[in-house]
Amino acid sequence: MYDVIILDTGAGISDVVLYAVSLADEVLVVATPEPTSLTDAYATIKVLAAQQKRYNIRIVINQTLKLGDGRVIVAQLQRVLDRFIGGAGGMTVKLAHMGDIPNDIAVREAVVKRQLLLTTLPGCPAAVAMTAMAARLEEYLVKR
Repeated sequence: MYDVIILDTGAGISDVVLYAVSLADEVLVVATPEPTSLTDAYATIKVLAAQQKRYNIRIVINQTLKLGDGRVIVAQLQRVLDRFIGGAGGMTVKLAHMGDIPNDIAVREAVVKRQLLLTTLPGCPAAVAMTAMAARLEEYLVKR
């Protein structure tokens, strides 16, 4: 009935999360610039490569502080993956940076009000970034 279903599994690599991801055609990892989040993202990608033979992972960096932070973070994470994770037959994990969502007080305001950000504050920086990222994802999925 639907062309695309997006499932937010939350953080971590529990059996339930791994099972849900195993059913997906595509994986989009969302991380923040904090070390704990990046460690979780690395662990998740490592498990997905080892157990599910997923070598192409899309990634979004949420809560970036300035323009370009996400690209730098993804490049650093890619270097760590290149160094420590090798796939079978020489396959390497490749990250595709899908965009950044800037740290934006409007997100917290929408949460406190229990309202959808894109409906109540569509022009705020986070909403604009989410809309642009959704367009990139749609473009990618249509090309497949």
